[in-house]
Amino acid sequence: MSSNCVPTLSIVTPTYNRADLLKKCFSSLETQTDKDFEWIIVDDGSSDHTKEVASLFSAKFPIVYVQKQNGGKHTALNTSHEYVNGKYVLILDSDDVLTETAVAQVKEAWKRYEDNEEIGMVTLLKGSAVDKPSCKAADEHIPVDIMRYKRICFHSSDCCEVIRTELFKKYPFPVFPGEKFVSEGALWNRISFTHKCVYVNQVVYLAEYLDGGLTKSGRAMRIRNPYGGMYTSNLNMNKKNYFGRRIKNGLLYTSYGFFAGLSVKQILTRDKQNRGIKLLCLLPGYILFRRWKAAHGT
Repeated sequence: MSSNCVPTLSIVTPTYNRADLLKKCFSSLETQTDKDFEWIIVDDGSSDHTKEVASLFSAKFPIVYVQKQNGGKHTALNTSHEYVNGKYVLILDSDDVLTETAVAQVKEAWKRYEDNEEIGMVTLLKGSAVDKPSCKAADEHIPVDIMRYKRICFHSSDCCEVIRTELFKKYPFPVFPGEKFVSEGALWNRISFTHKCVYVNQVVYLAEYLDGGLTKSGRAMRIRNPYGGMYTSNLNMNKKNYFGRRIKNGLLYTSYGFFAGLSVKQILTRDKQNRGIKLLCLLPGYILFRRWKAAHGT
């Protein structure tokens, strides 16, 4: 891609102390069959040799390297906003890779919907291999409500979301003092309130999935960052969501509230929405809090 051209795709990679893993990530971008993209690396306060590795990359391949104080992945994504120039954004974790035709497939997928303002995301698949997707969609190429749609999951519910840049920038992640995690799902949920998604059952993003690892570490991370967990759970209690999911997130919301050290009154009144579900989930949420507290030794 010419340095004077505006790219179609912006690939954003937040990273923290993963200098050596970045090399594999870089190789997968260097070998893309379609070079119509930019790569933005946001270094979230690494103490390793990430800067030196990024400098080596830039000698072979045009990249944007940005350093910031450590604050968590969601703050790194917020930082990337001012550097993104493409029409669409794909978030690529520093320990993962893209298939060599990923950019070409993303562009082909978006070509059908770029003039349809109803579509906010085109979502392709992640997998451990091209023929081993982590999940798939039953309604391929049909606009669906993001929040209400149930994917068919094998190893993980993760997909490769490619979002319109204006929406990526419109909805920055909230930042809570002392916390370093807010789920990316918070962004997809906010987009879901006003836009639809189209799924394409093609694996373009390769990641390893370890049985039992993601759920355990994910729960512990949310317990350490309860306000971020409350924020995402509150979004998931929106009336657009299934009632069962709303109840589940009511349980999560109240549990994280107790982890945050909030009183019952504060939990019920912190966010104006969904008070009925919070009240319904208060006691079982407290029981869940006690159970998790014992299990994680917090």
